[in-house]
Amino acid sequence: MVRLIRLDKILFLSILFLHSFAFAQVPSQKELLRVQIWSEMDSFPGGLDEAGSEPSSFHEVPKASSSGMYDFAVARTKEIAPFLLSGMISGWNFDYVPYDKTRHVSEEFEFEEVIPYSRHVNPITYKNPVVEDEKLLCWAYCNRTESQQMAYRRWNAIAHPKVHGIGKSSVENGFEGIKQACADAMKNAVREYWRIYIKNKPKEIYGMLLLIGVPRVYISEGQYVADLEFFMETDKIVKYTYY
Repeated sequence: MVRLIRLDKILFLSILFLHSFAFAQVPSQKELLRVQIWSEMDSFPGGLDEAGSEPSSFHEVPKASSSGMYDFAVARTKEIAPFLLSGMISGWNFDYVPYDKTRHVSEEFEFEEVIPYSRHVNPITYKNPVVEDEKLLCWAYCNRTESQQMAYRRWNAIAHPKVHGIGKSSVENGFEGIKQACADAMKNAVREYWRIYIKNKPKEIYGMLLLIGVPRVYISEGQYVADLEFFMETDKIVKYTYY
């Protein structure tokens, strides 16, 4: 059963998950970022539901009620929304060390925001919140600034390869699990691309990833699953000097 949430009773939105049944027509996202999100009502998320319909709008963020029923969703949204939006607006720097059995090198992957997300520069508007099967669903909108639009056009103009990766992490890890699933998706995207073009495993790869398209983050068998697509820019590939 689906019911509209009255604005005077909404508490806020939630964990920024972009489910696997994203809207049929995806906007260009050159100027306006539009993503569909859903959230569990508590800290033990379950399955994945389909989305609601085209949104009607509201512009003021609803306040949490005294009952505290939505406190978890409010706190989680404030963590995850800036995280994913920063990946779409400015991207992430990465440092990848491939696994090498012969050299006894463990696989490592680190990433960081190119530019930390700012809610003052890129405020979010949430639209058409609904409750469906004990989950909150809505659309989130965020405008790119003129300089961010120029940066996005540069990403498109230069021959950056599009790469795709899927990552997983336990839901028991909460927000860190979401970040880890996304990090694994980044790592797998970089690894799967370069394993085709590099015959011998490199020592290290440095570069940048820009999150594009419709990110999909959902839950399957007790794990967060991040299914993501990126533009990739490779800054440096360090080769081993010995064998």
